[in-house]
Amino acid sequence: MKEIIINPILLILVSILTGQVLGKVSIKQIKLGSSAVMFTGVFFSYFVTSLLIGSGEIETFSRYVPPVLFQLSLIGFIVAVGLLAGKNMKETIKEHGFKFLLLAILVTLTGGLSTFIFARYVMPDLSIAVLGTYVGALTSSPGLATALEAVEGVTELEALIGVGYSISYIPGVAAVVLFVQLVGKSKKTKVLKKIERKNEIGGSFCLMSFSFVCLLGVLLGQVRVYLGNYLGYFSLGITGGVLVSSLIFGGVKSKRVFDFNFDSKALAVIRDISLNMFLAIVGLNFGYSAIFLIQESGFALLFVGLTTAIVCILVGYFFGRKVLKLPKDLVLGGLCGGMTSTPGLAAAIEAIDSDEVTVGYGATYPFALFFIIIFVKILANL
Repeated sequence: MKEIIINPILLILVSILTGQVLGKVSIKQIKLGSSAVMFTGVFFSYFVTSLLIGSGEIETFSRYVPPVLFQLSLIGFIVAVGLLAGKNMKETIKEHGFKFLLLAILVTLTGGLSTFIFARYVMPDLSIAVLGTYVGALTSSPGLATALEAVEGVTELEALIGVGYSISYIPGVAAVVLFVQLVGKSKKTKVLKKIERKNEIGGSFCLMSFSFVCLLGVLLGQVRVYLGNYLGYFSLGITGGVLVSSLIFGGVKSKRVFDFNFDSKALAVIRDISLNMFLAIVGLNFGYSAIFLIQESGFALLFVGLTTAIVCILVGYFFGRKVLKLPKDLVLGGLCGGMTSTPGLAAAIEAIDSDEVTVGYGATYPFALFFIIIFVKILANL
């Protein structure tokens, strides 16, 4: 019986299945989506561990899923996201300049500063958990992966990061969704001239090329740069390395040796499968320890996550409208991209009754992913 219920493949599949069902539940237009998979993973981690401890099968909790599966799911997700985003990178920069780059930097930097203040001056004893609230408030799975990678091998610290992420994710999503709905419906927005989008030409999927991007990213992540005595050596790690590699090759069209013209649908499938596996593994491996830590500091971390999300939203919106002079449609889309919030994007489209917000979202999202990873690496070393 024990061998069956702790089978890692079985636990992952059950967590994904139940998480997908839970993620489709809508409460006032707020959905957890794929992130619900992590919460079901936490539930099964706690349920299975409690059952085994109660029956005397085990004495203490240990990870259910081997680290290699965690790394593979992480690489698959990041590379697929980067390759998809890289396809429109050049066109976006030419059309909108660096405005969305600045917006992404400001939103993620604001969250980073808020996190630093809470971790250093308000909750120094739980600074690692506060780091988890940063990536949770900005609903960033790659950021979560980076934070976990920074403390890899220390189960208690990994659990603290998981707690911070889990607690702050829901208020992070809710804050963005409610804000774009209120602002978007406050008054009629001017309808932007429709941008003609080229029909995507179905590409192929070259496993050799995909493997090359992954390999190069892993190697790039191992490069260490010395940043002085205070920060020490800095490296992008696997997460940052594969993201940079995939963003670069996502815009390459050459077919001389490798074919980087990946089919978007194929990449989307890899992205979704890898993301769900990654979230399930995080929940299964760290869930049991996390639940007990919530009882000690849950409300405090909830406040930290919600505060970080609200500050990022207000600063980002003001900067986009007053400084960058962007139309409301593009600012709301860019804000959702800066917060890496897909539920927020859906709410913005519905509130404004326009698909133009996707322009801002698509322009900001890849930059936000990158800078969240950078700021997480910096915060983890402070």
